[in-house]
Amino acid sequence: MNHRSLQDTFTPSEIIKLKTLWKSNGRSPGWSFICPLCRITRKVPLHPKPQPRHFAQMLITSAFFTLLTWKLFQWKGLVCFIPFWCIFEVIYRSRARAALYCKSCGFDPYLFLVDSNLAKREVEVHWRKKFEQKGIPYPEAKGKRPLQQAPSPRP
Repeated sequence: MNHRSLQDTFTPSEIIKLKTLWKSNGRSPGWSFICPLCRITRKVPLHPKPQPRHFAQMLITSAFFTLLTWKLFQWKGLVCFIPFWCIFEVIYRSRARAALYCKSCGFDPYLFLVDSNLAKREVEVHWRKKFEQKGIPYPEAKGKRPLQQAPSPRP
């Protein structure tokens, strides 16, 4: 076998450029993965969990709120950190979950982990909408019944 090294193929300056392509920037937010359904490389801008900087931001926000309401709450105002953090956590996690949804194929990895059958139905609904927008009939699999919408919850 003929094994060639990088030095045989590239100049030293080209090797440095090649190696820097693989270095990850420690400050780059989010993570990347390949969509298991359509195999498109995805880059999600948010981390799955809040980072330490978010904790610091909430601490500063609660300290600022405590200073604004000092006459009313005094030191008890620092307890506002807990509801601020709860609100932040709900908003952050819902945004992170929404960012996981693949726009090209309709696959939602979180939904797949929770209920795979529901995730399959959602992908099929996504593709039915795409076919409908283009005016093409959706191809039904042999022996498969057409998709039935889940019953809406009654109030």
